[in-house]
Amino acid sequence: MIQGAEIDVKISAPVPFVRLHGASRLAQVSGRKELIGRTDLDVAISNECGRLVANIVIAYNSILLSRLLDRYQVAANQKALELLKRISPVAWQHIRFLGHYAFRDKQHPIDLEAILAWVNLQ
Repeated sequence: MIQGAEIDVKISAPVPFVRLHGASRLAQVSGRKELIGRTDLDVAISNECGRLVANIVIAYNSILLSRLLDRYQVAANQKALELLKRISPVAWQHIRFLGHYAFRDKQHPIDLEAILAWVNLQ
């Protein structure tokens, strides 16, 4: 839940990966829409991986939105707070899913403030 004086957004349950893609097939690899796996267990594992990715995207977006909420509440920027009300933590258009990513580098942690530095909801 993201709470603020003007905003009260609730995420009560994980959003299925299928909702993010709006398709009946759950897995996408290298741009191909197809179910991955030959057995029911393989397909179930693939589906759970999709749900995990969806939940990670929602958590990432929620962290970013919470930081923006804090920034604009301190600044008392009502226009930006109104715009934040219309941004969904379920959105994924800004996420690049293809490629190889490594997030274990403790010497160079992800700097969320640097990511948000260019965001200006005016």
